[in-house]
Amino acid sequence: MTAKLSRFPLAFAPLLRSLCLAQLLFTPFLLTAADAPQRFSLQDCIDYALAHSPVLAKQDVTVKNQKLQTVIEEARFAFNLSARDSQAFQAGVNSSEISLDKEFQSGVSLRSWLTAERENGRGFSDSTFAVQVSKQLLGGRTALETSYDLKASMVDELSTLNNLNQTRRRLALDVKLAYYNIIQAQQSLMVKQRALENARRNLMLTRERENPLDILTAEIRVPENEQAVNSAQRTIDNGLDSLKERMGFPVQDELAITGDFSFELHSVNLADDLHYAFENIESMLNNRLENRKLYWLLDIRDSQRLPDLSVAATHRQQGNGDGFNFNGPDEQTVTLNLNWEIGRRADAARWQQAQNRIANNQHDYFIISQEITTSLSNYLRRLDESARAVALQENLCKLLQRKEELYRDRWENGEIDILELVRTQTDLENSFVDLINRKIEYLQLVGYYEFTAGR
Repeated sequence: MTAKLSRFPLAFAPLLRSLCLAQLLFTPFLLTAADAPQRFSLQDCIDYALAHSPVLAKQDVTVKNQKLQTVIEEARFAFNLSARDSQAFQAGVNSSEISLDKEFQSGVSLRSWLTAERENGRGFSDSTFAVQVSKQLLGGRTALETSYDLKASMVDELSTLNNLNQTRRRLALDVKLAYYNIIQAQQSLMVKQRALENARRNLMLTRERENPLDILTAEIRVPENEQAVNSAQRTIDNGLDSLKERMGFPVQDELAITGDFSFELHSVNLADDLHYAFENIESMLNNRLENRKLYWLLDIRDSQRLPDLSVAATHRQQGNGDGFNFNGPDEQTVTLNLNWEIGRRADAARWQQAQNRIANNQHDYFIISQEITTSLSNYLRRLDESARAVALQENLCKLLQRKEELYRDRWENGEIDILELVRTQTDLENSFVDLINRKIEYLQLVGYYEFTAGR
């Protein structure tokens, strides 16, 4: 290795030293850039929350469980194979039976079975094969009643999907509100930092004038503004923790947001949004799905008020008693069963209950529609009021800014003491904070309005 280095051309030594020096200079900056946390925009935060939120994950599990429930209900209509074998020790008779059953969604039941007997270990002495088809004609067990649990489970799947979508929309709204709260705190912090700079500048100028009262007033303002800055920073940190919690982001990890803040007024159309909400909002959709199930139950209860009438057709093929065969006589049987509870009072009461549930469902629909209409109308009025308040506050900020400039000129000319200037500066700072609060309030109202409209 030493011999190889000694043969390295000396002309390249300065270049090599320059490259090493450049690497030493730029490596810390590259590491810093690599270690810097990703800055999340509002949409980034929403996308992350939709992918990692435990609240949404729990709702997704509920959807999966409901789909599994549908599988369970479908399994009721699968073929069922059963077998039985018995031995009578005193008589020395061995009996075996195997059967295959299936219930169809139409309410038809199919059963077939095969039996055989042996005596004292000898060959088969008797064998029978039979097929039976049965159906209840009146009093229930209609096709709808037979398949109701499966149909209801499939409807419940749609309901859970609606709930999942509502949870997604609510999660996006919560993330948006938390993000806006951080923006509000950051903007307020900037105002408070400017106020602290003004307080320190005022203190420096008053010390030049050597006015004890002005100096004391300026000195008091500095720690007050420092405390306001510290409080605003704490609010930002708390807001970031709250945002992480909603996103499903590890709270102990660092999260940085872009802090982009653009304010613009939104145009809304109440009539269109009401129509969209009635067609798409999850509570309305689930109410209509529940209404569908209730009408199915009403039809089922109506059919159960009739007398119970069922029919069964059986074909039986027997053996001839000589081994395992079906060469013996066959037999066809049709059976009718009638059962009538005089008055059917219980079934009539159940039918009336089904009607009452439909009435309650219709009342719920009206209540939900009224709540949506009231909420959207209220948010629309608040949006209009908030937009006007933002415009008025912007104008007030301009006036107070002009007032602060005039008072500063008067103070610098010695016409007033610094206390009046400080009051004017405080009014201006509070006015800027109020403007930020009103803009954030408007954006939050837009979020609530769109969520209520089902957007």
